[in-house]
Amino acid sequence: MRTHLCITFALICHLAAADVVRSIAEADAAFAKSGGDAVRFDITATITLPGIPGKRAFAAEDSSGCAVFGTNPSITSLCPTNAGDVMRLRGVLVPSRLRNHVFEFDTLQIDLVRHGPPPAPRPITGRELEEDNNLGLRLVTVRGKVHDVFRDEIDPPWLFFVLDSGGVAVYFAAYSETAAVEDFDRFIGATVSATGIANDSTGARAVIKRVICAHSLSAIQMLAPSTADPFDVPRISEIATPHDITHFASTRCRAAGHVVAVWDAASRILLAADDGDLMRVDLRNLPAPPYGSHVEVAGIPETDLYRINLSRAIWRMTPGGPFREQQAIDISADRLVSNVMGVSAKNASLHGRSVRLRGIVRGLPAVGMERGKTYLESGQSMVPVDASACPGAFDDVAVGCLVEVTGTLIHETESWRTNRVLPQIQEILVAIRRAEDVKVLSRPPWWTPARLLVAIGVLIVALFGVVGWSVARRRAEQLARMSSELKVYERTRLAVELHDTLSQTLTGVSMSIDSALDVAAKLSPELTQQLKYTSKAVDACRAELRNCLWDLRSQALEKEDMNDAIRLALSPILSNAALSLKFNVPRGRLPDNIAHTILKIVRELAANAVRHGHASSVGVAGCVDGGTLMFSVSDDGCGFNPAEAPGFAEGHFGLQGIDERTRRLKGSLKIESSPGGGTKVTVSLPLPMPPSIA
Repeated sequence: MRTHLCITFALICHLAAADVVRSIAEADAAFAKSGGDAVRFDITATITLPGIPGKRAFAAEDSSGCAVFGTNPSITSLCPTNAGDVMRLRGVLVPSRLRNHVFEFDTLQIDLVRHGPPPAPRPITGRELEEDNNLGLRLVTVRGKVHDVFRDEIDPPWLFFVLDSGGVAVYFAAYSETAAVEDFDRFIGATVSATGIANDSTGARAVIKRVICAHSLSAIQMLAPSTADPFDVPRISEIATPHDITHFASTRCRAAGHVVAVWDAASRILLAADDGDLMRVDLRNLPAPPYGSHVEVAGIPETDLYRINLSRAIWRMTPGGPFREQQAIDISADRLVSNVMGVSAKNASLHGRSVRLRGIVRGLPAVGMERGKTYLESGQSMVPVDASACPGAFDDVAVGCLVEVTGTLIHETESWRTNRVLPQIQEILVAIRRAEDVKVLSRPPWWTPARLLVAIGVLIVALFGVVGWSVARRRAEQLARMSSELKVYERTRLAVELHDTLSQTLTGVSMSIDSALDVAAKLSPELTQQLKYTSKAVDACRAELRNCLWDLRSQALEKEDMNDAIRLALSPILSNAALSLKFNVPRGRLPDNIAHTILKIVRELAANAVRHGHASSVGVAGCVDGGTLMFSVSDDGCGFNPAEAPGFAEGHFGLQGIDERTRRLKGSLKIESSPGGGTKVTVSLPLPMPPSIA
C-alpha cells in the first residue's frame, strides 16, 4: 500500500514540475535542454503574418521575440487569418524536418484571446535587411523599384519580386496559386512598398541571405507607376564579351532580330540579331512569336560562355528587314552527337543552322516523351526533335516511321554560374519551323518481329507472375498464421504469469486493507478515509489488471476486421444490451497500438454504459476522414452531467484513463450527455500516413 501511494505521489509531482515554455525566447534553451524529449509550450502572442487558408503556417510575436508556428493537421481549419489578433497557442516543440538541431512549433490548440489592430511594420532599407541580424521573422516594410518578377521554379505558388532598394537587391515573395506573371509586367520599373516577415533562406534558397515573405499579393503596393518604356533599356551590344556579363547582371538589356527557332514548349526562341549575333531568349510573355517574325526583346542578360543570352524576357513585334531563310544542309545524327562530345573548335558552329536529317521515329509526345519532343534514331545515335512551333506536325506519324526532318539546330548549353568552371552542352536538338518540315518516307508494317517478341515476353512474364503470386500468397498466409499463433501463445503465457503473481498479490493487499479498515474505524476518521481511498485505488488496479489479462488471452487484435474485433471485445460485458456496430475503418490502416487503444476505450465506455447507465442498447461507429480516425460510443442509458462526473478523487478512473490514452496519441475526446438523455463519447485520433507505393 505504501509503495503504491509513493509511486502515485511521485507521478503527480513530476507532471506538476514539467517545464512548459511560456515565451518564444525560452524555446531555444528548453529544446536544447530536452535532449530530444517533447517540450510543451503555452505562449500568448500577436499574429503578424496570418496563415493561408488551407495551409498550416503562420507567424506571431510576443515581447521576447518572433517565430513561425505550424498547426497540427487536425486543427488546420483553426489557423489564424487576421493580423493583430492575440492568440493563446499551445502545443509541443518538435525537431525540424529540414534542418538538424533545429525545432519547430507544432501547435495543437489555438484560442482567441482578443482582437487587435494589425501590427505596424518596421520600415527598413535593403542594406538593413542584409546586415541587421535582429530582423529575423520581424514584420518589416521596404520601398524600392521593381527590377524583375518571376515564378519560383522550386515552389511555383510563390511569386518573386526583385526590388532595388538603395542599390541592394531585395527579394520579396508573395503566395498566389492563380496570379499570372504577365499580370505584373506593369510593376517592372514601378516604385512599390512591400510588407512581410524577414525570413532567412535555407536549402535551395541559401544563396539569398534573407527573403521578405507575405501570404497575399495585397502586401505589395504600387507607390508610383513606371514612367519608362520597358524596352527603353541599353542594347545588349554594349556588353563587350560574355565574361563582362557579371557587371550587367542587374541591368535589363534589349535586342532586335528575326526568330529562327521556337522550342521548349514554346518558351524559348533563337534570335538572329540585326547585328549578326545569335542569342537564346527565355520568354515571360507567351505564346512565343512565330518563326521568321521580326521582334524586339528585353530581358536579363546571362552567358553560356559561347554567347550572351536573355532570360525572363518580354517581346513585341517590330518592323524589320526581309527575312532570308538559310539553305538546309544534310547531316547525320552520328555527326551531330560527335559534335557534342568532340573537342574540336567547330563543336558549336552548327548552332542556329538549318539542317536536314533522316531517321526512324522511336518516341512521340503522345506516348509520354517530355516537353513535346520526338526522338529520331539515325545510325547509332538518337536525336530529339522539338515541334513546339507547330504541335500538329507529328499527328500523322507513328513510331517506326522513317521520316525526313528539316529544322534549326539548337545547342542547349548551361548558363554560366560562379560555382561552375565551364558550362556544358546539355542537349542537341532540331527545332522544326512548320508542319511541312516533317516528311514521312515510309511506314512500318503492323506486325513486326519486335512486336512478336514483345507478345511472347508478355505472356512469359504473365505466367511467371501468376505462379509467383500464388506461391507468395501461400507463403504470406503461412507466415501470418504462424505469427498470429506465436503472439497468442506468448500473450497467454504472460497472462498466466501475471495472474499467478501480481493478481494474487493485489488480492492479498486488498484483503489486508479491508482488515485495516476495521481497526482504523475505532482509531481515526482521517485514517479510515485514507484507507478507503487506497482500497478504491487497489480495486481499480485489480480491475485494470483483469482487463489486461483478458486482453492478453483475447484474439481480438488478430481479427482482420475491426467490427469482428470490437464484437469479440464487448461480448463478455454487454449482458442483455443490444449492440449496433458500424466501424468502417480497414484494419490495415491501424497500427497495433492504435487498434489496442480503440478496443480498450470502446470496452470501457460500453462497460460504463451497462454498469452505470443501465443502457439497453450500445452503438459503436467509426470512420477515417483524411488523416484523422473518428469513432464514437453512444447509449440510451440514464446519462449524467459531464461537469459533475466523479473522477480520480472519488476513485473513478475510467473517463480519466480514456482521456489520458487519447492525449498520448495526440487525439481529442468529446463527451455529450445529460441526465436522462443517454451518452455519446466521440474520440478523434491522428493516423500515420499509409506508405506510398514505389
